[in-house]
Amino acid sequence: MKKHYIIHKLDELISTGNEPSYESLSIKEFITEFDYATKYLSRLLKARSLVMYLLLFKKAYLEVGKRIISIKASEISENLLSDLGRSMSNDTVRKGINELIQRKIIAVNTTLKPGQVNQYEVRLPSELREVQEMIDKDKEYLDKPIDNSRDDYFTDQEKRIEILKRDNYSCFYCLRELHRDDFYLDHITPKTRGGYNYKSNLLSACKTCNTKKQDNDAQVFLLQNYRKDLLTQDEYQSQRDRLKNLVDEYKKIKT
Repeated sequence: MKKHYIIHKLDELISTGNEPSYESLSIKEFITEFDYATKYLSRLLKARSLVMYLLLFKKAYLEVGKRIISIKASEISENLLSDLGRSMSNDTVRKGINELIQRKIIAVNTTLKPGQVNQYEVRLPSELREVQEMIDKDKEYLDKPIDNSRDDYFTDQEKRIEILKRDNYSCFYCLRELHRDDFYLDHITPKTRGGYNYKSNLLSACKTCNTKKQDNDAQVFLLQNYRKDLLTQDEYQSQRDRLKNLVDEYKKIKT
């Protein structure tokens, strides 16, 4: 898709404080492309060449408003300092420009006559195949679900609260209401038998149930509470099914 570019200079944009009302490359798009340059081109280019590209990019898409710009090597060198704090030599600038041309990040007009000011086509980072591949790879990574099934949910205070939320702020064994400052976590497979602190192996419990259950089997203890009329039949069946699902999930993670 062919893009249109900002034709107002930077001072004009600042003075109005408004986006251009005509069809153009928006400020948002400019920032996105600038971000691509600093994030992805930095992996492809030497620091010197990257700085040169950013200078050309800013001039083309924000100051001049044209994809193809004319610029002298001396103008580039005046805006870049060497390690000694002096303007970069024209020879150093040419080396950086040549790298950008070889990488096909910019293109030079070879039809100009000797003595004419160099003319460059400054391409957007997103137009480069290597950059697009990195963008796609990052998107693919971000879209992948985070597997936190093996995280420690017992000692991490924030993750402990996640177990309480999952269990609807109630004791798994008797359904007594629990609060953030008065709940316990019980291991379905006890730590004494090699149980891990995975979320699928942890249940919210009140102090009474946590103390009475100790290292006993969770299913057996749940049944005992039902027989003591601490749970209705429907509540017991619901909690039993939830317990089975957690146990099955825990077994899958361990294997």
